[in-house]
Amino acid sequence: MNILFYCQGDDGQVLQSFRQRLPQHRFIDWNSERPLAEPELITAAIVWMPPEDFFDQLVGLKQIHAFSAGVDHLLQHPGLPEDVTIIRLQDAGMAQQMAEYALYGTLHSQRQMGQLRKSQRRRHWQREVKASATAVTQVGILGAGALGLHVASRLSLNGYPVHCWSRSARQSPDDRIRMFHGQDALSEFLAGCQVLVCLLPLTDATRGILNQQLFEGLPQGAFLINPGRGNHLVENDLLSALETGQLSGALLDVFSTEPLPENHPFWDHPDILITPHVAAQSLEDESVNQIVDDIEAIDRGDAPSCVVCRQSGY
Repeated sequence: MNILFYCQGDDGQVLQSFRQRLPQHRFIDWNSERPLAEPELITAAIVWMPPEDFFDQLVGLKQIHAFSAGVDHLLQHPGLPEDVTIIRLQDAGMAQQMAEYALYGTLHSQRQMGQLRKSQRRRHWQREVKASATAVTQVGILGAGALGLHVASRLSLNGYPVHCWSRSARQSPDDRIRMFHGQDALSEFLAGCQVLVCLLPLTDATRGILNQQLFEGLPQGAFLINPGRGNHLVENDLLSALETGQLSGALLDVFSTEPLPENHPFWDHPDILITPHVAAQSLEDESVNQIVDDIEAIDRGDAPSCVVCRQSGY
């Protein structure tokens, strides 16, 4: 199999790992082997953030292996062939990192760390804080994929009542985690979420879902954690919700424009915590292992692990 490789930011180590693990296949480096010799013979590609002309002349392409769990960057690519199978990463070490990030944000809200930081600036000795995990009525997870369910399980093990919402029905991994699905159940799900974590895929249906209407469905003073996608959030609606007290604060890892512009109001907002898209990063070895397993499965005539449904966007 001829496999075209492009992963933005790779210094050659990832490509070398694939060549060592799959010596029976020919890997073509898009960066160094252009113009491509016999592009019509390339049947697979491994990509992360491919350039606009990446798919030009790839008339024989059958599979695209995304070096990521999210594939919105591929589905929006202007040259993406219509009939090519897209295979994404399932986890690649991100679930544990995401669970830690969500737990940190939940603890920040529950233990009123935002108020304590303000007290520190005023040199005020404030001791009126909640100390029990059960003081948080409910943590809600928007999204019940592999990452969302892992985060839900971790928070549940830490004593938090956890609910999950997804667009379609999903099985709960734990009797302690209550599942909701569909638009009709969204209001009931939101009604008790004092902490809301957004881990939805980015699709036309979820773009801008973190908006004024959704915030108004939360209890007053709820806390938002968004490590999913920046375009889930309507930024001005968040600022308005913080100003009115509908939301008490937010922990944000992703933004519609990255890096976040220097003049953006989020930087100096006292109730917003910013991290630079580091909540959960794909681990190189785990990512390579998953893609190698998928290519070997295809070689055997078996199905790969995570085939993307283009209609749903994940």
